[in-house]
Formats: sequence, C-alpha cells, structure tokens
Amino acid sequence: MPTSYGLIGAWFLVYVGIAVSMGQHQHLTYRAITMMRGTLVSALYAKATDISITAADPTAALTLMSADIERIDVGWRTAHEVWANLVEIAVAVYLLQRQLGITCLIPVGAAIFSIVGSIIAVSFVMARQALWLEAIEARIAVTSQVLGAMKAVKMWGLTDALKARIQAMRVDELRISGKFRRLLIWNMGLAYFAPIIAPILTFTAYSVLARNQGDGGTLDTNRVFTSLSLFALLQEPLSSFVTSLSSLVGSIGCFERIQTFLDSDVRVDGRVKLLLKDSDGANTSFPDTSQTSVENEKPAQHDLKERASKVSSVSMDGIAVLVKDGGFGYDTSKESILTDINIEVPVSKFTLIVGPVGSGKSTLLKAILGEASIIAGSVHVSSDEIAYCDQTPWHMNGTVRDSIIAFSPADERWYQQVLGACALNEDLRQLPKGDLTTIGSKGIVLSGGQSQRISLARAVYAQRDIIILDDVFSGLDAHTENTVFHNLLGTNGILRKFNTTVIVTSSRSKRIPYADHIISLNTDGSGCEQGNLDQLTASGGYVSRLQASSADWTHSESTDSSKSSTVCFNKIEAALVEQAVEVGGEVPDMEDDEARRRMGDVTIYKYYVQAIGWIPTLIFVCVICSYIFCQSFPTIWVNWWAAANAEHPNERLGYYLGIYAMLGVLSLLFLVVSCWQMIVTMVPLSERISIGVS
Repeated sequence: MPTSYGLIGAWFLVYVGIAVSMGQHQHLTYRAITMMRGTLVSALYAKATDISITAADPTAALTLMSADIERIDVGWRTAHEVWANLVEIAVAVYLLQRQLGITCLIPVGAAIFSIVGSIIAVSFVMARQALWLEAIEARIAVTSQVLGAMKAVKMWGLTDALKARIQAMRVDELRISGKFRRLLIWNMGLAYFAPIIAPILTFTAYSVLARNQGDGGTLDTNRVFTSLSLFALLQEPLSSFVTSLSSLVGSIGCFERIQTFLDSDVRVDGRVKLLLKDSDGANTSFPDTSQTSVENEKPAQHDLKERASKVSSVSMDGIAVLVKDGGFGYDTSKESILTDINIEVPVSKFTLIVGPVGSGKSTLLKAILGEASIIAGSVHVSSDEIAYCDQTPWHMNGTVRDSIIAFSPADERWYQQVLGACALNEDLRQLPKGDLTTIGSKGIVLSGGQSQRISLARAVYAQRDIIILDDVFSGLDAHTENTVFHNLLGTNGILRKFNTTVIVTSSRSKRIPYADHIISLNTDGSGCEQGNLDQLTASGGYVSRLQASSADWTHSESTDSSKSSTVCFNKIEAALVEQAVEVGGEVPDMEDDEARRRMGDVTIYKYYVQAIGWIPTLIFVCVICSYIFCQSFPTIWVNWWAAANAEHPNERLGYYLGIYAMLGVLSLLFLVVSCWQMIVTMVPLSERISIGVS
C-alpha cells in the first residue's frame, strides 16, 4: 500500500513538474521570440526608410517582415529541442538495452542513419528555401503594386493581363518551391524511419537470437509492451530532432537574407547646407554628415563631401537652392541622367522647372532632396526643412485627417485653411465620416484627384521653408487645377503669403507666366537655362517655343469648389464610396471588418477542397487512413504474437515477424505517399485559388 501511494505521488510530481517546467520554457522562449521579432522589424523598418533608392526593392522589407521572420519564429520555437532531444534519445536507448540486450544497438543504428540523412538533407534546405522566398518576394511586390493602383488598372483595362501575370508568378513560385517541398518529404521519411523500422528489426533480431541460443528468452507480453513504450519514447525525440534541426537551419538562411538587406547601401545625403555666416559676413558651408559617420563613409562618398565643401565662396543671399556643375543619376556606375546643371532657386519665390517628358525634371528634384546620387558638382540648400509631394500620391492606412496632418503638430485653424486651399471641403462632405473616413491602404477608397490633393495638402500643412511639388497638378481636372493653383500660388495664395520657397515641375506651358523664376532643362538632360519669362523667351530656347499665354491673376480665389463642375467630377470618381454607403450605411472600417472574420468556418475548407479537387482530396484521405491503420494495428498484432509465445515459445516466428514487418513497411510507405499527395500533388493545385475555382 505505501508503495502504491508513493508511485501515485511520484506520478503527480512528475507531471506537475513537466507542466511547470514546460510553461516556464515556453514563456521564456516566446519572450525571446517577441524580442527578436521586435528587433528585426525595427531594424528592417529603419533600413527601409534610409536605404539607397537603387540598393534594393523597397517591397523586399515587406517579405522579410512576414515570410522570413515567421520562419525564424518557427525555428526558434524548437531551437533547444535540438540538443535536448539527443539527451532523450540516449536515455531511451539505455532503458531499451535493459529489456532487449545487445539488440538495442539496432534502433541506435537506425537513429544514426536518420540523423545523418537529415543533416545531409538540411544542407540543401537553405539554398532551395532562399529561391522559394525570392519568388514569394517578387510576387508580393507585383501584387501590392497592382492593389495599390487598382483604379488605374481598371481604367486602362489591364485587369485580365495583370491577373494572368500574377497567376503566372504564382505558378512559377510553386514550381520553384517543388524542390523544397520534396526535400520536406525526404526529411519526413527519415524522421519516421527509425521509429517504424527499428522495432521490426529489433524484435526480429531478439527473437532469432533467443531461438538460436535457446536461453529461454521470449517476447512475452511484459517485455513486448515495455519495449514498445521505450520505442515510443525514442520516436518522439527523434522525430522532433529532425524537424527542429531543419527549422533551425532554415531560420539561419532567413537571417542571412535579412542581413543582406541590412547591408544594402544607405542613402548618402551629399548636399551642403548653407545656414551660417562667418564674422566677415561671408557664407559658410558644411557637409551634412547626419547619414553616415566619417569612419563608415565609402571613398566615393567622402570625395563627394570634400568636393561639395570646397564650394563655399558663392554668395547665398536670396538663394534657397544652388547647384554648381551638377551631374545626377541613380547609379554611380552608369552615365549621369543630368549633366552640367547650374541653377539658382530664389528664396520665397515660385520656381517652375519645365522641359520635355523624360528630360530629368524628377531626377533634379530628387537631387535637391538628397535622394539621387550626386555624381558631379555640388548641391547647396539653405534649409533641410523641405516638404515634398510626388506625382504618385502616398498615403498611410488611416483617416483623411491623419494623412494630412501626418507627423506635424495639430493646428485646427491652419488645417481648415489648407482644406480650403486644396479644394477638399466638398470632397469631405461627400465622404460618410468626413475627414475621419478611413481611406484604406494607399488611399484605395479615394478617387485619383482626391488622393493627389490630400497628398498635396499634407505637404502644404507641414509649413516647411521649401516645398517641392513634382507635377502634382497634372492629375486634376481643369477647373480644380485652376482653383488649387490660385489658392496656393495666386496673388493671395497661402504659399505666397507665408513667403514659402516653392519648386514645381511641369511638362505643360500653362503656368509658365505665373512663375517668378523658370528653369528649363534640355531634352537630353545636358545643361539648362534659367531666368524669368522675358529672358527665356528672348533666348530662343525651349520656353520660347511653347508660346505660353499671359498670366491671368484675376481668378476668383475661392477656397471651395462646391458650386463648380468639380462636384460632378468628384461624385463620379467617388461612386464606389457612395455605393458602399447605400449598402452598409457607412464605409467599412478596417478594424470592424477584421473583428467580423470567422476562423475555422467549414466553408473555408470546402473552398479549398473545391479548388484542389475532390479526387485528390479523397486519395489523400484514403492513404492517410491506411497509414493510421498500419501504424496502430501492429500493437494488436504484437499482443497476439506475445500471447502465442507464452504457449508455444518462438513457434511460427516467420509468420508473426512477416506480418509485423509488412505492416511497418506499409506504414512508412503510406506516410510517404500521403505526404507526397499533400505537398507535391495538392499544393500545386492550389494555384487555382488565386484565380477562382474553375
């Protein structure tokens, strides 16, 4: 009686200890994983905001933050299982030796075979997984770009073409992943080889030795089930070791991909700030070293700053931006896009940069911003407080108000002035929640004109010393463009009132007469001319051939376009939003939509089965059921064998061993076939999910 109570107490202590230790282990593991994820995501985000414009695909960070970090997560969850499982395997083999004697070396040999085979297979995992992840990265990049420009895709009728393109990339991705998936089957077979085959070989060897030696040893019920328990004790750590080792090595490959991205070239700001004056009143220039320390500078970057620092004798009175003998591009190993650029942008004036399409206007703006590479000459700026609005609008996934205010301090009075100046009041009245309407990722619920004006409003709201607008008026209808232009740059425009230095690019001649200063780029990007309209007209260059009309400053500078044709234009472009209001009463909120999702719905599995096909699914179910039978029935068969041995020791050995071996081999075979059916056959069929069930 005391012994039985002691066993109960020991059982209780063992399992309580397992629960406590496992809980602490998982707590510390997930804590480390959370810290790792936070560190990597922060590093990737910081790098993505500071990476060179030509160093890498900006969408690469998205894939690294999702697919690669997720695989690192999986690898780290079982990282300690690699060494701990080896200890468990050693203990299981020792206990098995006490039951089966020398034949315990057979499962040891099988285990060594599985481990060596897994190590060999793992050596191929990193390369094949890297190719697969690169294919995923390329597909995600194209898909995100298409989703971000869905309105333009539909307007141009490119839906079917891009759909076919993405589908082809999906098929190619599955093809590339085929080698990796077949490698997983190899690892799975090795993981289950020892647990399934080892008992067969061990019981066979033990029975043959016992019969030949005639020492009375038989596979009785006690010995059989004790050994089977020890085999099961050996199976779990062995399978865990193989899978854990594969996941851990795979995570190392993901670390290498992340490290490659983090090692990409950073953006080097080669501009020179001209902010100070020395005691003699002369301007003093100094290079901006905020991006790269002197120790980490590349020779080309250091030479660039030395060259720029020498240009300090030019008077900067009344000049906001000065470019001397500039040569700009995006790849220093290739020919410059712009060469021999010499310009002066006056302070508190409206400067218009014109030139034929492809003449390098956007490249010049990127150079002023410090984004393009300064291959020759130097760029001087009077202030690094620059607001920029690209010709392709950029938005955060938030409300209209969030997208306009962004990271600037909130000022309601100034905010309302900006809304009026950018002709957004009528648009906000049409939206169900006004400026609190969620615009979605990349402003998906906005029309093209609304998206452009909200992006413009963010640049104006920032109230920076210099504002750069890259052809932002070209996407607006004529009336709205005229209204917004005069509200910002007319006689009483808010940018003129605050003496903001405005730099605008345009391929049109309409706004040339309104500019205080004009910079005209040559067609081939070699050289430019600058001055006011009269000077450039007399020079006989590009501007003189445009035949620009005179400026009309008498425009009624209304801050609202509600009574104009813009109302009709906006209503047409906002049709999708209005339809959403009619159906649901309001534009769906991202958070509400996420909360309404139901996980584990039967319809989801039905959808996948329909996409894959009923026949492949039924084949998989039948094979996996056969595996379960062949995996479970040997226990019953061995029990019958042990009972027969009790009455007639070691008789009909071939019969019982043959059936037992057949069940084990079939079990391993059905396992491999089921994995092949699932991973190699059914996964590629899932390509139809992305285009709908056919």
